[in-house]
Order: sequence, then structure tokens, then C-alpha cells
Amino acid sequence: MIRRLLGGRTESRSLSFQDIWGRGLDMTSARTASGESVTYDTALTLSAVYAAIRLLSDSVSTLSLDVMYRSNGSEQKFRPLPSWVLSMSTELRNHEILGQVVTSLLLDGNAYLATLRDGTGRVLSLSVLDPTDITANLTTDEDGIQRLTFTSSKAAGVTLTSRDITMVRGLMKPGQITGVSPITAAREFIGLGIATQRFGAAFFGNGATPGSVIEVPGQLSPEGAQALKTAWNDVHKGSGNGSRLAVLTESAKFSKISLSPEDSQFLETRQATVQDVARLYGVPPHLLADASGSTSWGSGLHEQNVAFSQYSLRPLVTRVEAALTSIMRSEGIAVAYARFDLESMRRVTADRWTSYSTAIQTGVLSIDEVRAYEGLAALPNDLGTKHYVPLNLAPVDAEPDVSSE
Repeated sequence: MIRRLLGGRTESRSLSFQDIWGRGLDMTSARTASGESVTYDTALTLSAVYAAIRLLSDSVSTLSLDVMYRSNGSEQKFRPLPSWVLSMSTELRNHEILGQVVTSLLLDGNAYLATLRDGTGRVLSLSVLDPTDITANLTTDEDGIQRLTFTSSKAAGVTLTSRDITMVRGLMKPGQITGVSPITAAREFIGLGIATQRFGAAFFGNGATPGSVIEVPGQLSPEGAQALKTAWNDVHKGSGNGSRLAVLTESAKFSKISLSPEDSQFLETRQATVQDVARLYGVPPHLLADASGSTSWGSGLHEQNVAFSQYSLRPLVTRVEAALTSIMRSEGIAVAYARFDLESMRRVTADRWTSYSTAIQTGVLSIDEVRAYEGLAALPNDLGTKHYVPLNLAPVDAEPDVSSE
């Protein structure tokens, strides 16, 4: 069944992102108060939306991925790795597959990973499906157990199960089985941003002149008025012609219509859009090229970057890890789990080694555990397995030792 679903999209693999996910939102609800239609495609034309999604997608998809398990209270690498973890697709690289998962989550609120299996149930490859083509349903089987099933217009009459498709969900409303699309939730201010962007293009395309009037004595025929307008625009309209010298004859007078207060707020509205998008996706504004409030979160840019890793990347990473772990469970691998190395991104080198030193001295981590965080092999002969604590520590309620007095 899953081959049939994937087979329906084989020829579209070479198409652009817009071709694959071009349908976007239901157009009946995509029209906003600003008059702009907000779909996945139009939302991506807003530079702040594109930049935020690219930043989050690239940040997660380029993290080092490994498979781990716990033994005797410590985390160990699981070997051998499942073959599909090494190569998730024959057509796309791993970071491209993972990037599509995150992008789907950030646009639609849901991502659907199709698993292609051999006759024994072993996973051969993964493929990210168009989220607008999949419908998730909660059905009840003969035993009264509710199960998640999926249907697709590309496989009419076929019902797929969680063994065929692994679903990754973003923010969910109570009682719902699908995630909320950030684009849908924020379509009003995204529509405002698109409208502002369109206004700016028209404004500067008109030589940054919002409107002007040429007065001539007497009365012009409609043909004469149109000829004068055309002649003026041919010389002065356009972003590169706004400052060209104008020569008026026949007592003609040029009058410029001043900007309205609303029009003069164009740049402020553009900046507010960046801040709204940053808030929507939990991205520090300075990472979207807006450093105007760089000290408003934490005490500076470093604190913002740490918070970005903790509060923006970690939730995405956890969702993708859970999906990959679920696929391993379906193969019968019960003890292993997927883990991205988020710690390497979050810690600055100097801070990292200071933290390691403190953790070793207080017995929180062993030397081998620190080496594992750094991707290094354990010390031989179990030399790095011990935990150390300072000898001068004692419980606060302990009686003082007076034997030496």
C-alpha cells in the first residue's frame, strides 16, 4: 500500500517545493482582513517567515544523530545502527529528509514520514509526504481499541496505519489528533506583512513617490492628459528614476502629494512583522537580522542563543527523536532510542569545559560520561567510570570533629 502512495508522487520528486506543497491552506479560510490570501507559498514570500523556517529546519537537520541505549545507569551507543538511520532515502540525504520533517511541522503543524519496508517488516527507507494530502483519522477496531489511520487522495480507497506512516505533531488542541498550523494560526499578521511588502514594492516602483499631480492651464483632452501622464512616467517612474531632473513647459506645475501618517509607518510595520514572526516561531529577533531589542531577552545575545537552543530547538528535536524512536520500535528494537547532539550547539567551548570540571569535581558526571558528551571513547580499564567528590564536604547537620583538639 505504501508503495502505491509513494508511487503516485515519484515523478514529482524533481519538482520544486512550491510544486509539491503548492496547494497550501484551504482557500475558503485563507483570505485575511488585509485582503491578502495566506497560503504556505505566500507565507514563504515573507522574508521573516522564510528565514525563521530555514533557520530552525537547518539547525535541527544538521545536528549529529545517533542511536543510544542505557546500561547500568549510563548512556551507551547502540550498534549496529539500523541501515535506514545511516541512509534514510536513496534519493535524498539525511539532512534533507530531516529538514523536510521540520519544515512540514513549521508550516502545517504536522509531518508524515512514510516507511517503505521489505517482506520481513524491516524499514528500507523514509519519505516525507505532502501534509496537505494526508488525512488522519481516529478509528475504532473490532476490539473497541482506537487506532490512528491515514488516507490520501493519491491512494484512493486505501487506509494506511501507523506502521505505514509515522506522524509528527506540533502544538495540539485538546481533543484533537492533528497539530495546529502556525501559518493558519498567524494568518492575519502574516497577511498584514504580505500587504506591507506589496505596498513597499509598489511605492518604490513608483520612484518612492506615493502620488503627484501635474497642473496645466486650460483644459486637456482625455488623449492629451493620457499622453502627458505616459510621457512623465516613461522618464520618472521606477526605483532608479526618482531623482531625475524634470522639465515642465507651458506653465505646467508639479504638485507632490505628501505621505499620509499611515504610509509613513511603512518601515515600522515591516519591523513589527519581523518581531511577530520571531515570536511565532520562538526565534530571537537578532537571528532574523533584527537586533533592535537584542538585550530584551536575557542579558545579551549569548543568553538569547542559549534560550533559542533550549526553548525553540529542543521541542522540535524531541518530536523528531520520538518519531524516529517509534520507527525503531516498529522494527522490534525495544531498548534503543534516537538522540540528536543538541548539547554541542548549546554550549560555548569555555563554558562547556568549566561546566565539565564542576560536574566532575562534585560527582555529577564521571570522566567517561564527559568524554561521551564530546564523542570520545571511554578510558581503558574502567579508569574513567568513577565519580569523585571533595573530601572536605559533610552534611550540614553533622557534629564537628573535635578529636584533634
